[in-house]
Amino acid sequence: MVRRQASVADTALIAAASERGAAPTATQLERWRAAGLLPRNEQRGAGRGRGSVSTTPPESIDLVMWLSAHARPGRRPGDLALEAFGAGLPVPEPTVRRAFRAAATGSRLDALLEPGDVTDRSEWIAGVAQELAAEHSGRSVLLPQRIRDIDARIAAAAIPFAMPEVAPFDKGTYDTEPYTSRNFLTTAVSAVLGGTSELSEGDLAAVARAMAPPGAAVPVASMLEYPDDDPQLAHINDGHGLTLLPTGDARVDLDRIVTEASLTQLRAAWQAVDDMRRWAVSLCDTVEAELDGLAAGKPLSECAALQQWFLGIILGLNRVLLRQALLEPAPPASARASTAVMLLSLATGICRLRVMVPDGRFELLPVLLPPFLYELTELVAADLPASLRANPA
Repeated sequence: MVRRQASVADTALIAAASERGAAPTATQLERWRAAGLLPRNEQRGAGRGRGSVSTTPPESIDLVMWLSAHARPGRRPGDLALEAFGAGLPVPEPTVRRAFRAAATGSRLDALLEPGDVTDRSEWIAGVAQELAAEHSGRSVLLPQRIRDIDARIAAAAIPFAMPEVAPFDKGTYDTEPYTSRNFLTTAVSAVLGGTSELSEGDLAAVARAMAPPGAAVPVASMLEYPDDDPQLAHINDGHGLTLLPTGDARVDLDRIVTEASLTQLRAAWQAVDDMRRWAVSLCDTVEAELDGLAAGKPLSECAALQQWFLGIILGLNRVLLRQALLEPAPPASARASTAVMLLSLATGICRLRVMVPDGRFELLPVLLPPFLYELTELVAADLPASLRANPA
C-alpha cells in the first residue's frame, strides 16, 4: 500500500531531486520500489532506545533523477530496469537479472508450452516450431537487403565466392531443396526448445549454407554434412559433463548464463549490442567503398574489409552477427537484452571451448571474431562462470 505521508528519508530524497530539477512524488517512489527499480530505504537504530530511522541509499538520487525523466505510464518496469542499468545506474541486482532472464527466455513460446505431461516431446516441439514459423514467416527474411546487394556486387565484379584456397574443403551439399525463412524459423525454435536432441548435422549445415551467397564454399557446412565418423554434436564434451552445445531446452542454459554472469559482464553485453550495430554498418560501408575502388583499379589484395566479408561467409558466425545487427538496427529494450544474452552465450561458449580444447589456436580469435565479441569473450575469460570453473580440463 502506498504511504499517505512521505517518510523523513523520502522527504529528503524528494527535496534533493527537486534541487536538481526533478519533481518525484512519494507515491512514485513507492511504486518504483514496489517494481524493484529503486532500493528500499535502509533502517538503522536511532540510539538510546529511540527506535530506528530510515535513510536512502546514496545511489538513490541518481536513479530517481533518471526515473523521473524516463518512467511514463505504460512503460514496463523490466524495460526501465534494463535501460537504467545500461545507462550505468545501480538498479537493484535482482531486478536486473530478472529483466535479462525474462528477455532471454520469455517469449511467444510460453503461450504454447505443454499444459502437462507430453508423451512425445519431439512431436510437441515440432508442432510448436511449425506454428511459430507459420505465424512469423511472412515477416522474416533470411538475409537483409543490404547483405544481398553487396553479395550481388561482389558476384558482378567476378570475384568467386568459392575461393580457391577454401573450395577444396567443401564437398558440396547433398540437399537440393530450397531453404526458406520458414525453414530457418523452424530450426531456430527447435534449437531453443530441444537443443541438439532436436537437430541433426544436416539442419545446421542447411542454416550455414542459407546464410552464404549462392555458389559459396562453406567448409563448416561441409563438415556437418560429411562428419566422417566424428562424434555427434550432443556428445562433444570435455569428459566431465561439460558440453559444447545445449542438449535440451536452451532456455535452461540461457537462464544459467544470466545467473552466473557478473553485472560487469551483463552491462558489457548490453553495450556490445550497440557495438555490433556500429561494426556491421562500418563493415558494409567499407566493403562498398572497396568495391568502388576495385572498379577504379584498386587491387583486391588491399581490400581488408572484403577479406573480412569472405571470412564471415567461410566461418558463418560473423555472417549471422551481421544479419542480426542489420535486421534489428534499433531494438527495443527487451529485444536488446535478448541479443545481449545471445552474445554473452557466444562468448561463454568460446570460453567453454578453451576449457575443452586447451591446445586450440585461440591466439587467432582477434582475427576471427569481430572486436565487440572478442572483447566480451576476454571479459568472460577473466572471470569464468561457476559452471566452467567447476569442470577441470
